[in-house]
Amino acid sequence: MNIKIISEDDYGGAFLKNVIIQLKNKKMVGNITVKASKPMRPLCNFQLDRILKAFDTSCDKIIIILDSDDPQNHETRYENVKRHVPDDMKTTVEIILIDYEIEEWICISKNLKWKHSKPSGELKTKYGYEKWKLPKYADELDFDKLGKNCKSYNAFLNALITR
Repeated sequence: MNIKIISEDDYGGAFLKNVIIQLKNKKMVGNITVKASKPMRPLCNFQLDRILKAFDTSCDKIIIILDSDDPQNHETRYENVKRHVPDDMKTTVEIILIDYEIEEWICISKNLKWKHSKPSGELKTKYGYEKWKLPKYADELDFDKLGKNCKSYNAFLNALITR
């Protein structure tokens, strides 16, 4: 299956490509090729309309993956993105929302809690994390823990294995 990924920032796409490589190596997903990844800034703009139109019919699936910054923002974030998906899209579009930010996958894998900060803040405190290092952290994910404790990871995995 050929997919294209739209993420919120430059490093998210590279991170997710690396996650897919890890999943393929562990035989958790089949033959998936990431044909392209594109950052989408800011969260909701007409650039997304153009990206989706350009990607339509050039792949089997488009995955849009976004931070919610708080689970209470899910519905609003979802609706803000969904309204940019044209009704006449031929390619399946999956919108995946992360409770806070993609770094929570790393924190969950490492048993880190982020009570008073964002997951990236917790990683910065514990490991000196910087955003540009995100793609390298794909190697440190614990897919068993994520499968048991992370809705957004499960949604991503499901998007990869279903047509």
